[in-house]
Amino acid sequence: MKNISEYNHLIEKEMEKFKKESARILKKFEAIFNKGNMVATHHFTNANPDMIRLVKKELEKAGFVPEFTGNRPEGHIVLRVSLLKSAGYVA
Repeated sequence: MKNISEYNHLIEKEMEKFKKESARILKKFEAIFNKGNMVATHHFTNANPDMIRLVKKELEKAGFVPEFTGNRPEGHIVLRVSLLKSAGYVA
């Protein structure tokens, strides 16, 4: 069996893909908030759980409080971020 270090290129490729997707979602949320909206949502369908964890981590690092709803059939998950909740104005 091959050593895990021999698979590093595959790991790095997947992480790069996840980081690009995460950055795209963050830019989408920023554009929504800049338009004056208080809540932004993103729908994931059949998304990799690692990808969802990375997006959640990046949002939390940016100071937001992400909420996930879902895991419905076909793996549909909704990511919701509220500015009011993130700022601590509502519970």
